[in-house]
Amino acid sequence: KAIGAASFAPVARALLAVALGALLACCDNSEDLVPDKNMVAVPIGAVGHYGSGITITGFSINGHRGGGREDGWGGGLAGNCCVLLPRKVTKPMTVTVKWTTTRTDVDEFREHEATVPVNFAVQPEESSGLYVHFLPGHRVEVWVDWPTPGSSEYSGPPSPKGPAPPYEPLPDEKPRTEIVDAN
Repeated sequence: KAIGAASFAPVARALLAVALGALLACCDNSEDLVPDKNMVAVPIGAVGHYGSGITITGFSINGHRGGGREDGWGGGLAGNCCVLLPRKVTKPMTVTVKWTTTRTDVDEFREHEATVPVNFAVQPEESSGLYVHFLPGHRVEVWVDWPTPGSSEYSGPPSPKGPAPPYEPLPDEKPRTEIVDAN
């Protein structure tokens, strides 16, 4: 007897619940994990605005791993744990973001670093996460907001939509390889 997709739904829901529970436990703000009552653990998300043909192979925020392999186009879920932020932000704050990119079509690997302000649309304890936007020109913007990127109410850069345009290399980077149609 064939097993239908409907029979996998309970298993999928259970796996999703376990994954969500693990993320919430990771960012648990209990006394044991976050002893400083003035700090809050906030999940991290990445949004690629580069285009196709480039991958963000890893990034960190103030030396703490922010995420692994991210597409150069899209993203936005705060599924990586976590960064500690002040529970209530009362003055401007900056972070140092380090990231690596890979362009497989031309075999180019680059390391980048930028110290940028954190844009707080809401207080960290009221947010859905801290979102790092990887923008053309190897620039980054960091936002703390509720809701997530992709929402019309999100305060940061609009999430990429539609098919990804080809990545446009900077003058000091290898030029794109063009795929020639044999027909």
